[in-house]
Amino acid sequence: MIRSPLFLRLFSAILISLGLFSAAAYVFSVPFIEEKAYEIERDASRTILDNVFELVSRIRGGLEEQRTTTVESYKTRLRDVLELAVGYIEHVHARADRGEITAEEARREAMEGLHAFRYGNGDYVWAIGYDSVILSHPSPDYQGRKSDDLRDNLGRHILPTIVATAKRQGEGFQTYPWWRPNGDERAPKLSFFKDLPKRGIIVGTGAYLADVDAEVERRKAEAIEDLRQALRKLRIARTGYLYIFDSANRMIIHPNSNIEGTAFGDRLNSATGRPIAEDLKAAAARGEPLTYLWDKPDDPGNYAYEKISWVRHFEGFDWYIASSVYVDELRRSSVVLGNRILAIGMALMAAGSLLGYIAVGRLVRPLRRLADTAAQVRAGDLGAQSGIRRGDEIGLLGSAFDGMVRQLRDTVATLDSRVRDRTAALAEAETRQRVILDAIPASIAGLDRDGRLTFANLRWAELVGRDKAEVIGRELAAVVGRRAMAVLRPHLDRCLSGEVVTFEYTFPRDGRDIVTKTTLIPHRGEGRAEDGTVTGLFVLTLDITDEKQTERQLVEAQRLKAVGQLSGGLAHDFNNLLSIIIGNLAAARDRYAAVEGLDAYLEPAQRAGRRGADITARLLAFSRQQPLKPEPIELCGLLRDMAVLLRRSFPSSIAIGVPEEGRECWTIADQTQLENALVNLAINARDAMPNGGRLDIAVGIRRVEDTLSFDEPVRPDDYLEIRVSDTGTGFTPEALARAVEPFFTTKALGSGLGLSMVYGFVKQSRGYLRIDSRPGEGTAVTLLLPRAEPVARLLDAEPATAEPLGGGWSGQLALVAEDNDDVRQVMRQQLVDLGFSVVEAASGDEAAELVEQIDGLSLLVSDIVMPGLSGVELARRARLLRPDMRVVLVSGFTVEYGDIPADAVILGKPWDKRDLVAAIGHAAQPAPA
Repeated sequence: MIRSPLFLRLFSAILISLGLFSAAAYVFSVPFIEEKAYEIERDASRTILDNVFELVSRIRGGLEEQRTTTVESYKTRLRDVLELAVGYIEHVHARADRGEITAEEARREAMEGLHAFRYGNGDYVWAIGYDSVILSHPSPDYQGRKSDDLRDNLGRHILPTIVATAKRQGEGFQTYPWWRPNGDERAPKLSFFKDLPKRGIIVGTGAYLADVDAEVERRKAEAIEDLRQALRKLRIARTGYLYIFDSANRMIIHPNSNIEGTAFGDRLNSATGRPIAEDLKAAAARGEPLTYLWDKPDDPGNYAYEKISWVRHFEGFDWYIASSVYVDELRRSSVVLGNRILAIGMALMAAGSLLGYIAVGRLVRPLRRLADTAAQVRAGDLGAQSGIRRGDEIGLLGSAFDGMVRQLRDTVATLDSRVRDRTAALAEAETRQRVILDAIPASIAGLDRDGRLTFANLRWAELVGRDKAEVIGRELAAVVGRRAMAVLRPHLDRCLSGEVVTFEYTFPRDGRDIVTKTTLIPHRGEGRAEDGTVTGLFVLTLDITDEKQTERQLVEAQRLKAVGQLSGGLAHDFNNLLSIIIGNLAAARDRYAAVEGLDAYLEPAQRAGRRGADITARLLAFSRQQPLKPEPIELCGLLRDMAVLLRRSFPSSIAIGVPEEGRECWTIADQTQLENALVNLAINARDAMPNGGRLDIAVGIRRVEDTLSFDEPVRPDDYLEIRVSDTGTGFTPEALARAVEPFFTTKALGSGLGLSMVYGFVKQSRGYLRIDSRPGEGTAVTLLLPRAEPVARLLDAEPATAEPLGGGWSGQLALVAEDNDDVRQVMRQQLVDLGFSVVEAASGDEAAELVEQIDGLSLLVSDIVMPGLSGVELARRARLLRPDMRVVLVSGFTVEYGDIPADAVILGKPWDKRDLVAAIGHAAQPAPA
């Protein structure tokens, strides 16, 4: 085909223009683009380094937060352990306060208990006196040791400082150096201590801070291992990587595991002749990259290849974080880019040459196809391809477009994969965090400034009675209700103003009141700590219902104890008065029996005196001061015998249930007082069922291993449980709260001493009591008494024989020891009426002298409580001097005056002459030698 000159000139001009344009574009753009590409690649390595540096900073921040949390956790555990120890000490000393053991025995038992107490990692509880002498310590090297040579690093005495702080503040924390067990090394130790001024000691416990640091170091090691795995997967360019070494030139993390843990400070930089580690540190200080010569894996030992490293110093761990990449790898992309630009230029020249030759229609058709493909891609179809396969610019454009679409599709797929992996990791972390938060024994929630819940753990959701997923995102008012919100609003406003707020709140749930203790902590958003803006708040709520219930029980027990002490004191004095009244009335009735009409006045007075004696007996039972004779009792048989009597006196409309035949249940108690207590409960049940019903008395053995809710916490042991239940009217909540108070009654007529007597008898018998009742649903009174092993019955025991009233002792000499003149006068007169000659003493000391000086004494009648020598001690001394002497001890209430001789007879105040005769008749007389 012949070409015209114009075609040739135009075509030649196009070729020349394209050639000149391509050459100029190459000369002026390719070197600049190559340099810029190199800088971009180099700066990319620095960006990666900065990201790793930020990651390490976050690791450090997380470890610091973990250490703070760990220290607070240790402090909480120290408080809890010390509370247990203090409770144990108070329990032991309470026995001394009750007179069960001496104060010295209690102190020794408490110190021995602390000495044997261990918990955690060999941790212990110690005790010191106000004189800084160690009273209890597991190490014999410190037991009983003074504080002279126990000093801290500043030379200050450790123990006196603790004593001064405890006496001034009551309790506190202190950190000081202390010797580790089985070693001479001293290490910092955090101790929590508390002053017990009533006991004159300071107790404390502690934990070595090294245990806290060990936990933090373990977390650090885990974080470093995670960082190591991440850095080993990270690549810069083709073979570049990141590594970390410390200031001692020891390699911490490196992709080559053989290099980790080794020192590389001896390796020299061939370019400077200095150690390469020091050059890296200097580069970190300048903030500039370091270029040095290194070998390649495929050319080991030939340090002729140029490398570039960015280095940053992380002061928190004293680490140097460095990148390492070969320079030729960074330049490779720029060379490839330049070559591609050159190829594009050549293709443009070819395309320009063919522009005049190719028809316009052929030019338009592929462009149209390319535009259609681009529209499909824009619409989201990443699988669209133009399909253009040409050797010109349009073909290159189509091929490049298709390649870019494929690369975009691959990139999107890679990003999707990474997003899925990251989402799975975040989901796993969120699940772990949710499990931890749900397992924490506290209710935790978060609120934003508008009062919407941002998160809540399972316990918080259960506390408000909602599903956990239901409360997230809702307003707090919609979750807890308007009434609760009205109480919470002032506390929320104070917290949103920047104040940490702690308060208690009570609300009803499932028929009982739930008491919570809530702490509101303000949360300031990132970057807003300085201007004080609160973006939300954290809620920490603890259920303290049981603690409050225990506190109420303790207050109630102390109140009843105070009332009991008052009642016991009144009953003791009243018993003396009644003894005088009843004794003189009996004497007047005997002496003036012939006076007509006098008996009509004396008989009511005597009944009133006996009624007063019954009231004082009930008061003494409530105050736990009545004289008791505990002995093994087979209770099932006793209840069956009682049921026979109760059925005779109860209306037929009341059914009575007792243990069936064949069962035996043994307990240790005073049989008479136990019968009185059960009869009182039965009569109360009868009065509560005016229209009939059912009374059940059930007995069983109960093993207590965990805490039970009775009038006070029940000690673990085996008990005999007695449950007296009825179907009567029950107690109101107000009456139930005061049921065992003396003189409180719900009856129209009554002394109000029935249940109080039962309560006092149970407590004096070392037992426990609980009353369960609701109006209209009946009442159940449960008693726990000490369990006894079965004993053989004495079927043919000979009853004691009392001598006849008014005779049998004529001419015998009796000694009366009583500090109350009027009571002594009544006793003397009654003994004279019985035929005794009487010698009197106003104190135990005076009576002891008379026992030594007077021969022929056959009877000693002594009050137990007297000035000087007590009646028990007097009886013991009299028996040593006069083995044949009968001994009768008189008391109106129980006291702790040592062991009463087994052969002594107790005569309770007030008494009448028949009681005195029976006591004298039962007084033991040893057989003559």
